[in-house]
Amino acid sequence: MRLKCTGPAEVLETIAALGRTEDVSWSPNGRRIALAGIAVDKLLILGVDCRLEDGHKCIHVSDAMQVASSSLKRPHGVCWVSDGTVAVASREGNVSFFDIPAAQRPVSACRLQPLATVGKGDTELLKSPGSLCARPLGSGLLELWVCNGFAHYVTHHLLDARSGLTHVDAQVLMREGLEVPDGVALDPAGDWVAISNHDRHVVALYRNDARLEAAARPSAELHGLSYPHGVCFAARGRVLLVADAGTPHIALFRRAPQGWPDGASEPHALVRVLDDATFRKGQHNPREGGPKGVDVHEPWGLLVTTCAEQPLAFFDLEAILPPDLRQRDTLAPAQAAGEGLRTAMLRLARGVSAREALLMGAVRNEAALMRASWSWRVTAPLRSLAGGWLRWISRFRKH
Repeated sequence: MRLKCTGPAEVLETIAALGRTEDVSWSPNGRRIALAGIAVDKLLILGVDCRLEDGHKCIHVSDAMQVASSSLKRPHGVCWVSDGTVAVASREGNVSFFDIPAAQRPVSACRLQPLATVGKGDTELLKSPGSLCARPLGSGLLELWVCNGFAHYVTHHLLDARSGLTHVDAQVLMREGLEVPDGVALDPAGDWVAISNHDRHVVALYRNDARLEAAARPSAELHGLSYPHGVCFAARGRVLLVADAGTPHIALFRRAPQGWPDGASEPHALVRVLDDATFRKGQHNPREGGPKGVDVHEPWGLLVTTCAEQPLAFFDLEAILPPDLRQRDTLAPAQAAGEGLRTAMLRLARGVSAREALLMGAVRNEAALMRASWSWRVTAPLRSLAGGWLRWISRFRKH
């Protein structure tokens, strides 16, 4: 099931030397893979190609580019916004966007300034950002979902791509019951959001509609997991793949024909992605040793995983999926841009109204405290005298 991976020796050595990795992301066109090297404060960008050798799939890694930046501070989450732009969430920093240059040789290194960032200067909601995912909404807007791991909530951000990814707004959309959200994925139609709830050992599934808010309970929970980390949808959103950092497996959950079930469900299958020796070598505690990142490139029928002891491994997705889902039909069209934008705008309007109500409540409270204060009562005669004087002056000037 695991596929052969070839490439220049120096490229394969660079991958092996990366150390502890977290998330992995495949570019939309399948030509690049991004790995988050959390221990070295770098990204590793790989050029990849899928080939056939003796009738079997084989992955060729042509080049490896190490990306450093002052904005990378324990990078954890990574996702491609386009074929040339990648977003990175740093545990001890912010969310940064980088334009990735073309590789000029098999192994290279570069230091980049971010194209744009989302940090505390834009919103106080962003805290210990980890995994993230992004999706264009139309009208030049981009939505970004960020797991704020140690703050135990998930934020939703709107950015304006027409003005250099300017930050427009941020809201907390999931908080209730989350303990270290460690992975996030949006299904192809934009109907469901999956959050790996690391310390509760479940994956929470939420309906992505205008009613989604911080106090909302998940519509479904997926059980049978140790320490869920990376998540991704496959087979037109009918399958969810979950990297379980506490086991050597990827868990496969299958959606029922009527949708994700209300309540809990167990894995449809467990896919082993590490051998015993590699898993034991990395299991320094119950939370570690297994896969951290997982992603798929469905046009090629491929799955990729990453972890510290096995930074890069490829598998045949078609051999993993249930037989009736293996056909490579066209992916379901993404949720209509107008509908996705409408949902985001309704939530934005709700958030603005809530903030305005909160502000007015604070003003009224401060005014009440001021009127009840000793100084306000003592100066009441002076205010009355001043008011009378101003009224007399006003009438005098009219005459």
